[in-house]
Amino acid sequence: MAVRKATTKETRSRTTSVKQSAPRKASASTLTKGAAAKKAPAKGEGANKKVPARAYPRREDLGAPVDLFFARQPPEKRAQLEALHALVKKAAPDARASIKWGMPHYELKGGFCSLYAAPAYVALNLLAPPEKFDDPEGRLEGTGKTMRHLKVRSAADLDEVSILRWLETAVAHHS
Repeated sequence: MAVRKATTKETRSRTTSVKQSAPRKASASTLTKGAAAKKAPAKGEGANKKVPARAYPRREDLGAPVDLFFARQPPEKRAQLEALHALVKKAAPDARASIKWGMPHYELKGGFCSLYAAPAYVALNLLAPPEKFDDPEGRLEGTGKTMRHLKVRSAADLDEVSILRWLETAVAHHS
């Protein structure tokens, strides 16, 4: 045991002597290297560099007339789409129609509706907050804050009075 105590005392004295000695000063070259390594990258360099946006090719049909869209549809959908198109023109005769996002989009001062053809239905997308639409039957679908849509699966779903009322609401919202 005596040996262990002596060893412990020697270790303590060595440790205290090391702790009491003054720290070594760094050379000037070490300081400049360290400072350069810690320097933050300039604005627009390094980690803050943004990746450029991916360039997507422009759609060939963007801004095209809507007639070709209707011509490409199967006969049963074409009849439903043309009926909805006629109702849009009746509600907003001055509306401009063009292809956006691959479907007919209607605008006055801003876009107020669009038509869509899915495999199982045709849709009328109404662009206005949902609380503006009077829909006691709950025929308008969707959960977003800025749009509702009517899915037309058959000619029986084309309720002209309701559709005109919803279109007029969307037009009023964007006027």
